[in-house]
Amino acid sequence: SSPFRPECCPRPDTSLCAQRQTPVSAMGLGLSRVGGPYVWAYLGFTSTMHLLEQYLELRQLRKNRETQVPGEFAALVDDKKFMESQNYQKDKRMFGFVRDWVSFAVDKLSLFVITPAAWAFASRVCGPGAEYSATLLWMFLLQWSEKPVSIPMSLYSNFVVEEKHGFNKMTLKLFFTDLIKSEALAYVFGGTLIPLLIWIVRRTGQNFYLYLWGSVQVLIFSFMWIYPNMIQPLFNKFEELKDEDLRKQIEDLAAEENFPLTKLFQIDGSKRSGHSNAYFFGFWKYKRIVLYDTLLHLKHEDILAILCHELGHWKFGHTLVNLGISSAHIFVLFWLFGTVMYSGDMSRDMVRQFGYGDSSAVMIQLSLFMMLFSPTEQLLSLGMTMLSRHFEFQADSFAATKGRGPALRSGLFQIHEENKGDLNPDPWYSWYHFSHPPLIERVRAVKALEAAAGAEGSGAKKDK
Repeated sequence: SSPFRPECCPRPDTSLCAQRQTPVSAMGLGLSRVGGPYVWAYLGFTSTMHLLEQYLELRQLRKNRETQVPGEFAALVDDKKFMESQNYQKDKRMFGFVRDWVSFAVDKLSLFVITPAAWAFASRVCGPGAEYSATLLWMFLLQWSEKPVSIPMSLYSNFVVEEKHGFNKMTLKLFFTDLIKSEALAYVFGGTLIPLLIWIVRRTGQNFYLYLWGSVQVLIFSFMWIYPNMIQPLFNKFEELKDEDLRKQIEDLAAEENFPLTKLFQIDGSKRSGHSNAYFFGFWKYKRIVLYDTLLHLKHEDILAILCHELGHWKFGHTLVNLGISSAHIFVLFWLFGTVMYSGDMSRDMVRQFGYGDSSAVMIQLSLFMMLFSPTEQLLSLGMTMLSRHFEFQADSFAATKGRGPALRSGLFQIHEENKGDLNPDPWYSWYHFSHPPLIERVRAVKALEAAAGAEGSGAKKDK
């Protein structure tokens, strides 16, 4: 997790960043100071959610152990391809159980031990009143406290699970090069944005949420340009699309839909993974389309249908809707955080129960607020997942109404097959987790649209 994403930071405790400090014993590390209704409520919620999600994983694992191809795919996929998909999903899921339980244990250890010790150390090293430096050191220590777990997990995922099923194209050198680049970027942005956040809160008083929200909006739009133009090129090579025939067809498609395409790229996704993807980015009349090189072997008709689906997202304004929801969500979060931060006894009780004594450090309070707000965030996340699935059906319908239904079904199925996507999802699991509808539901919906269009066409002929 990045050090400049406070909601992802492990859990606080012990000492303070400005005034009084209480010595922490070598054995206790302030552990006895963590406890109270807020702590137990948070612990109960996260434990319940963990068990619920593990139950859903078990349901999906049971589906991944089945050997019979689902009826609607019987004519499209053979037993060998189906079992390859099942085995890949099963291996990922088994590794996921280990990763999730280890993460759960480390998270709770962090709540009661690691984070309190990190804060005590940071506040002592930086001294009284040094909120900016103490916060940065605290978050640096927390980030590196996760590395002994996260790095081995990532290595195993890439070089064992993904390698076994033919997806990993990464070398160890590339893995650690990516890690170093990511850490450097985290330090640059974290070292800039975290002090800015603290400064805004301290400088603007109880109305800080207005200024903080406005600053975040500027940052969001800035990063929409910075990431694809400055950050992603550090990891991937962008080239003009080499297939001239495909280029011409894509440009014609964009012109047909009045899509303001300015550049068309292919990206070397194959140097890391065999998985494929396509997306567009850009502001207003300066849109760019990016195709992974792992996608370019598909038939041109299938690629065009997939891009027509992406244009459907643009036509329906899905990106703008998501930006609007995100903006409103951030505003409400900051407003609620301000209400809690200036609530007096409630705020002080929260800080003390999580082991911070009389500290008033901004990032401590923000981290605690995000932790305790997580039940509501869970519900909002589920709502956004459902909205995302609705948007995917809409984008599929756009491609289907443009006469690209058969090519879209073909392209989606081929991508799913090559990526060894889940062909046999559990309904509860997919409802909770999938931001995209299961393939079988998408194929069924596109077929229904094609049938409806055919019936309308037949009716029009009879009227004539």
